[in-house]
Amino acid sequence: MAEIQGASGRLEDLPLHNASALAPGVIKRIVFGPGQHWDDYVVRYFILPPGESIPPHTHEWDHFVVAVKGHGQVTVEGVPHDLPELSWGHVPPGVEHVFANVGDTDFAFFCIVPTHGDPHAKKTRMRQDRADRKEREGS
Repeated sequence: MAEIQGASGRLEDLPLHNASALAPGVIKRIVFGPGQHWDDYVVRYFILPPGESIPPHTHEWDHFVVAVKGHGQVTVEGVPHDLPELSWGHVPPGVEHVFANVGDTDFAFFCIVPTHGDPHAKKTRMRQDRADRKEREGS
């Protein structure tokens, strides 16, 4: 996959990724990640509709979150943390957490995880690695 060129763009012009398993109506776009200027981490842009939440889950990597619109909440090991517009949050590895929209408008936020922590980015990275190997072997 060729790297996306350019130094800027509009979030809504980025490809949509199916994230319906996370919550009904959730929208996901990858801003930076493999093939898009950053191979080691992924900056995802999520929009979570009012009243929806991403169910409790745990994994072995950090989440770095920046809320940009609406009003969300991240509950970490049962403790709720408010995420109003233009706030940030951190979820350490290995702890149960839930993201929720507690407002009455869409909750939009950026979430940064390592590449192996995002299934779409992980697949892109694997394809890139395979193409690089084929190119080296063909040289």
